[in-house]
Amino acid sequence: MATVSIRHDVGGPDGVLARALPFESHGAMRAVAFAPSSTGRLDRHWQERYQDDQNAPGIVYTVLSYDTPIAWVRADGRMVMPPVTYSPTTTRHQNLCRAWMGTDASCHEAAAA
Repeated sequence: MATVSIRHDVGGPDGVLARALPFESHGAMRAVAFAPSSTGRLDRHWQERYQDDQNAPGIVYTVLSYDTPIAWVRADGRMVMPPVTYSPTTTRHQNLCRAWMGTDASCHEAAAA
């Protein structure tokens, strides 16, 4: 797994998020090509949603801030990002995810209808 700089390597059209590549950063942001079992600081509603998505259709890409999933891509292509506020650092990570999801995403969920 590559270690990247979130300032230079994560965002943009050629960044690791746009290519859905697993990565670790020099800080608290990382992404994996599966659904980690830990839900970190997700609230109960989003823990249940995450677990439901993990069971069916499956999660193929998860972005984490510290140990909390802040965005994920389901096997059906639907992108999900809970509208939850955490620390200033996690907010920066969420902003990178919003830019990656672009117009395909709302704060809650993006999908091809």
